[in-house]
Amino acid sequence: MQSRTPTSVLVLVTVAALVACSDSDNPLATAQANTTVRFFNAVSTLALDIAQNGTVISGTGNIPFGSASTCMRVNDANPQLSIRAAGTTTDLTGFTPSFSAGNTYTVLVTGTAAAAPVFTTLDDQFTPSGANTAGVRIVNATTGAGTGTWDIYVNPSATLGTPNATAIARNSASPFLVVPAGQTNTLRLTNAGQTDRLQDIAVPSLASGTATTIVVTDPVAAGGTALDAFTLPACPT
Repeated sequence: MQSRTPTSVLVLVTVAALVACSDSDNPLATAQANTTVRFFNAVSTLALDIAQNGTVISGTGNIPFGSASTCMRVNDANPQLSIRAAGTTTDLTGFTPSFSAGNTYTVLVTGTAAAAPVFTTLDDQFTPSGANTAGVRIVNATTGAGTGTWDIYVNPSATLGTPNATAIARNSASPFLVVPAGQTNTLRLTNAGQTDRLQDIAVPSLASGTATTIVVTDPVAAGGTALDAFTLPACPT
């Protein structure tokens, strides 16, 4: 699943596990399931199981680093979700769901297996901006790359000008940035307040009115220098 290149441009890896649960797989009755959520595993040393009402369904078990669970339908007030190390029955501590009915969320899981993971809930709501445009956001899931806080430039020129997003800290996401639809785009990461390129990320062509999320992590390969990036298409609605 990892994309590791020696160049400054990342080749994105599409996370394939984004398949909506059927009603027959969902432990909650359809009338109760009013919110959509998925989990992304950015813990390099730990595979995850996501249980709903104590059940690990298809697409939510043994989720490795750099992968997302299936998009799950839950009840916002009582989602009945728990996260475990894969193959165990002991819930990891620290996950406190906070959802609103009708919304879609990505829960980012970071940290290490030796310490309690960190759970960050990201709101996936996207509002299109103008004709022939799409949206893309960067999630900073690093633990030791650069200064840890980034500025982002969309389709940078030789003179960078003003960043399109600033001070994106670890365990947080940029706003959805407007990019032209129907073409490959480039996002440039720099350390906050600086103009030297940290890394360029190639964003695959998006259809007008759609959005995608790109999770950027530390290099997994020993001695690697290029950050890894994983692209998550929007959950089905």
